[in-house]
Amino acid sequence: MNDIPFRSSATRSLGIELELQLINLADGHLSDKSLEIISLCNDDPHIKKELTLSTIELNSSVHDSPFPLYEEINALARKVATIAKEKQCGLCGGGRHFSNIWKNQTITPTKRYAELHQQQGFLAKLSCVFGQHIHVGVGSGDEAIYLCHALIPYLPHFIALSASSPYYQSEDTGFASSRFSALNSFHTFGLIERDIDNWEKFIGYVEECTELEVIHSQKDIYWEVRPKPELGTIEIRVCDTPLTLFHAAMLGGYAQLLVKYLLKNRVSGAQARNAVTQTNAFQAQRYGFEAQYIDITKRVRIPLSAHIQHMFDTLENGANIEDRKVLSYLSAYVKQGINDATRLREKVQSGMSEVEVARDLMEMLLPSAHITHSPS
Repeated sequence: MNDIPFRSSATRSLGIELELQLINLADGHLSDKSLEIISLCNDDPHIKKELTLSTIELNSSVHDSPFPLYEEINALARKVATIAKEKQCGLCGGGRHFSNIWKNQTITPTKRYAELHQQQGFLAKLSCVFGQHIHVGVGSGDEAIYLCHALIPYLPHFIALSASSPYYQSEDTGFASSRFSALNSFHTFGLIERDIDNWEKFIGYVEECTELEVIHSQKDIYWEVRPKPELGTIEIRVCDTPLTLFHAAMLGGYAQLLVKYLLKNRVSGAQARNAVTQTNAFQAQRYGFEAQYIDITKRVRIPLSAHIQHMFDTLENGANIEDRKVLSYLSAYVKQGINDATRLREKVQSGMSEVEVARDLMEMLLPSAHITHSPS
């Protein structure tokens, strides 16, 4: 069996990836000028291309806290936005573009993306959606595999907290987050398999799937929580891209706190039935904070917002000043009961045009007056 080395990282180290929409300033539609803009960013390793030409990905450095991470990602976004403006483009968040027609998208001309397009066919263009990926450092491959299982009950939290894709091709989908519908047809999408309970078994899984040509490399494993051995992290992949950068940073802070808690308070390896797990995720995607959550330990349905708040209260124990600021912000967000999906609906229902909505979203991502958030 071939070895896959896992690069140990300091627990709680944090990084995020943000897939941002590249918007044509004239009409509010997606623009295909990402390569032109990225080429003017002086080979900044934190500014990257993605599957379609209408996406620009920002990757943070490694941080101990979400607050300096926010400052860095804000600086990166403003740098890109300044260059994009010269190309009559802007940046915004959101899990889907309001009216994007999938067939109009252009695949980014790289070898990997060309191969992915060839393998996935129309699904590659259909998956022109925008997400946030959260990386939290862990000490070993075995810890990463444990967390791929242990984080599953909390994925609906991240779905509801980040939901920002209620519209698809100008129609209200009725979902808080419809982004998942563009991704779940990939044959390696989903959750870690139940029988993979340590790093050695993960290596065996990768080896077998590669041998059988199910995948070509680890990059083809699109689990909702997956290990990233080259980074020494676990990666949470269920979030829509939020409408504000600070919210994105706070979601990273929540992931940090959850990982710390789950490593300190080891949970049983037993998982809920797939139907229960899928129902909880569907409820969060469909209804956001108004979803019902099946608590498998108590075998009852409770409001998802109550389950989220209970975890916030649990994490308060032993929390430092920065941790409490993260929890206070997110707790207020949940109690308000209004997420980014609701905000988008409110803009449309108020009569704003698509161009007006796009401009408003660009201002939300990068307000004219930057606010520096301090944990003090």
